This record gives sequence, C-alpha cells and structure tokens, in this order.
Amino acid sequence: SEEAIKINPKDPSLYFFLGVIYDDAKLPERMIEAMHKTLELDPKHADALNYIGYSYAEKGVKLDEAEQLVKRALEIKPASGHILDSLGWIYYKKGEFKKAADALEKAIKYLPDDPVVLEHLGDAYRKANAHKKALSAYESALKKDPKNTTLAEKIADLIKETKGKKR
Repeated sequence: SEEAIKINPKDPSLYFFLGVIYDDAKLPERMIEAMHKTLELDPKHADALNYIGYSYAEKGVKLDEAEQLVKRALEIKPASGHILDSLGWIYYKKGEFKKAADALEKAIKYLPDDPVVLEHLGDAYRKANAHKKALSAYESALKKDPKNTTLAEKIADLIKETKGKKR
C-alpha cells in the first residue's frame, strides 16, 4: 500500500485502504492520519468521514466532531446503513438514547441482517427502557451471530432485569 502511494500519491482511495490496514493492525493514530490524508485529497470521501467518526464513537472521544463528520458523510451517502449506524452509535455514546434508536432503526432498513447494527439497536432500546424491543433486536442479532457470547449475556441480563416489569 505504501508502495502504491509512492506511485500514485494523489489517489485518495489508496490512503483510505492504508487507513483500514492501520486500523486492522491496531494503529489508531496512523489510521486517523491516513483518513485525514484521504479527506485532504477528497473532502467528500464519505467512507473516510464515517471511519473517523465511528472510531471516535467507539472510543467515546470527540463525540461532537464525530457527529459533524458522520453527518457530512450522510449528506453524501444518505442511504448508507453503515453511516446511519455510526450516527446512532454517536448518539448512544452521548447518552441521547431516543435519537440513537431513531437513527439505528433507519440503519436497520438498509442492513436488516447486520448483527452489529442489531446489537447497537438493542443497546439503544435497552437504555431507552424499551425492553421488549431491545430483547427482539438482541435475539435477531444472536440468530445472525450465534457464537457471540456477549449478546447471549445481554439477553440473559435483560430477561433478569425485566422479570416482573411490564414492558
């Protein structure tokens, strides 16, 4: 990848690809650098905008900046389930659980079988006290990803929490 960039240093997709490689290699600072270089060359690179925004949300840092980046990405690709998922996850991390659920419900329309989006939706519903909806989202996610022990634990915890509650 670094060799390809030497040959074609103005190709934003090469920097994006390099950023993904850095991310896989657990080098977050270098990933962010590569994504910013992608945006320098192509300010409307929705996937780079989304990548930075989601990575901030995952870490729970720079959430306002993350929201701005992801909203810019959505203007470019309004029908992207992945970008809508990022926006929902940013709202979740900000503690805005109703807004999170709304964005994640839209994401699910585009990615109905994505276990990560379904789990995010379940998390948002759970925090918004919509326990039945949360359980349903978690169960759907577990069907798509049956080896996910975290999901199984979330389902068990939620069932324990809701015993005796009418929701």
